[in-house]
Amino acid sequence: MIFKVRPDTARLGQDAYDAYTTAVENRSVSGEELPEWAALSRPVQNAWNLAAEAVRHRVELNA
Repeated sequence: MIFKVRPDTARLGQDAYDAYTTAVENRSVSGEELPEWAALSRPVQNAWNLAAEAVRHRVELNA
């Protein structure tokens, strides 16, 4: 039996945020530069973590 190592939720949140910033060329909708992950407030990081976990849950249910 092969077990996969799942990335933790915090890592997924950061990966999702990094992908988003890359997709929008590191600019907000108002044209301002987006902050690095470490500069985000804890509530904003938690929101990205929750969003990433929701996607993981959806993917695993439909896998």
